[in-house]
Amino acid sequence: MRVSKVFRFILVLVVTAPFVLFAQSGQPPAAVPSGQGAITPLAPDAMFTVAVAMAVLEAAPIHIADQGPSGAGFQVIDGGVRTVALKGAHAAGNATTQMLRVLGDNPNVRLLFTLVDGNYRIVAKRSAGINRLTDLKGKRIVVPRNTSANYFLVAMLRTAGLHESDVTLVTAPATAMAAAMVKGEADAISMWEPESENAVRAIGKDAIIFQDNKVYRELYSVYSTTDVMSDPRRRKELVAFVRATLVAAGDLQKDPKRYFPLISEKTKHPQDQIARSWEHHGFPLRVAPDLLDLITEEEKWVAAQQNRMPRSRAELAGFIDATILKEAQGRP
Repeated sequence: MRVSKVFRFILVLVVTAPFVLFAQSGQPPAAVPSGQGAITPLAPDAMFTVAVAMAVLEAAPIHIADQGPSGAGFQVIDGGVRTVALKGAHAAGNATTQMLRVLGDNPNVRLLFTLVDGNYRIVAKRSAGINRLTDLKGKRIVVPRNTSANYFLVAMLRTAGLHESDVTLVTAPATAMAAAMVKGEADAISMWEPESENAVRAIGKDAIIFQDNKVYRELYSVYSTTDVMSDPRRRKELVAFVRATLVAAGDLQKDPKRYFPLISEKTKHPQDQIARSWEHHGFPLRVAPDLLDLITEEEKWVAAQQNRMPRSRAELAGFIDATILKEAQGRP
């Protein structure tokens, strides 16, 4: 009987502890980000696998390539560059922020090229007393932590002489951030599309937008590893995947509306939201000339988050390899 009581006490403690913490913090337990859970390494004979966060619009060219004739040669799963780092995929799409975060797990990760520029925005409420960037001091800003949107906020604050500690970061589900502003739970949002556009529409004339793509833009890039690139079979598959993605990106740029139904199906965002926010994406399809400059600055923030010394510009340059892109484009 005594053992049974002890067991029941432990069971109650395990079940209720998260809710006790929620009551103390005022925040729900943090959800595990896409691709951040347990990752199982692929079997040696597995189909060529590409990992992307399914909800992001930036992965659209990869989904289009997957639906075309080349898609028979690879599969797309939910995840990101961390999935590649832990050998759960052969290639991935993700922002550079996440690459910098996972290099400690696998220094063999390589950035191949940037597929999409995500032109981020801070959307704020004038009614909260915000008319310029400096007015964000002391305000509540909803943003997904440790992401490219978080760093965009930091970079923009820096231009106004502010630090991340000068604002209060608010947590909300990715599709409920605009709603948090409407409910009065946040004064501003720093987020990728389509939620930024959703915020603009939700608060209407009360919205003020801060955007500077020269300060920072999301470099949604394609990644693999030196292990994959040095394996003749996998390298051939990687080149074929990149070639198919480049073709898909070209088709997408010519007639984006044609692909909105597919993008909606894959990302679960309504087509009207995709259409309204589409202009905030670019398709460089190259290693951007300023890539190294941007990630050198971004690395300082990521390193501080991880309590380590930042890698040097020269070290970061070693994680960029454009040879696969050149092969896919038929360039020497």
